[in-house]
Amino acid sequence: MPRIELHRAILLLAAGYNVGFGLWAALLPRAFFELFDLDAPRYPSIWATLGMVVGLYGLLYGYAAWRPVLRRPIVAIGLAGKILGPIGWLLAVSSGELPVRTFGLIAFNDLVWWVPFVLILSEGTLIAARARALAPYACAAVNAAAAIALATALAPGATNAPIEANAAYVRAHIEVWRGGWLLWIGAGISLIAFFAWWAARLPRAFATWLALAVACAGLGCDLVADSVLLSWSPERFIDSAPAAFRLTGIGANGLYSVAGSILLTRTRGLPRWLAQWSWTVWLLGLGLSVAVAIGSDTAARLLTAALFALLVPWLVVFGRRIS
Repeated sequence: MPRIELHRAILLLAAGYNVGFGLWAALLPRAFFELFDLDAPRYPSIWATLGMVVGLYGLLYGYAAWRPVLRRPIVAIGLAGKILGPIGWLLAVSSGELPVRTFGLIAFNDLVWWVPFVLILSEGTLIAARARALAPYACAAVNAAAAIALATALAPGATNAPIEANAAYVRAHIEVWRGGWLLWIGAGISLIAFFAWWAARLPRAFATWLALAVACAGLGCDLVADSVLLSWSPERFIDSAPAAFRLTGIGANGLYSVAGSILLTRTRGLPRWLAQWSWTVWLLGLGLSVAVAIGSDTAARLLTAALFALLVPWLVVFGRRIS
């Protein structure tokens, strides 16, 4: 699959997101404030106008997807905005103008686009080539760190103990808790980058695009869940955490596993031992989703340990094999 097609898909996805967000903000200017439980705006038309500006960015991304010669300037301007956005958000949070729970806006609008936009801008350079070569190893490293964080810093707040006990732990360790879930957001983004790296080595086919679409849907579930766990804690932990845990455990994990399984069916020439290892990884992921769905905490913990014990080295070995 040519990388130019992946770049085009990224820009079309960015276009669709921006246009959708712009219409949401313009047509329902109070919805954002209701979603994040903020005071109603005195002048909602200002937010509606901002939505229209964001929507116009979407039109530019769509135009750039079909005009490669204009791609870099438009993407560069977009990336600059996506870097300035989190800086402005941090200033607003530190001054008390916005609560931390609005982090989800930054995650979807800005953070998730950093890696793909940088890769588009650096296409054809040595930096891009080295970044592509490191994709499976970077994914292994970030997911290993996230798994360690889950087993240590996050586990006491994600047990089957009474929710009040979990909330007490989160309240007492809020900075570590937020750092852990920020790391899990990075793990999700790195996994999508790995899937794109994998897809670029496969023949162009509907199934390959379907796998990437399913993986992106999984990342969407992960971003919602992890953002809620990161930013709605500790004040809203009791109300929001159970649904967030299920969304990441069932939705995100299941969709990632389906995407990996689809790509695996398109991958030819693997030795038998590596094919069996690969299928075991994705079947463990599906099993974990089932365990979370039926509420079996013990099974979920055992399957999580087994999944990451196999996934992290698999990323390295598999990456070396198909490079």
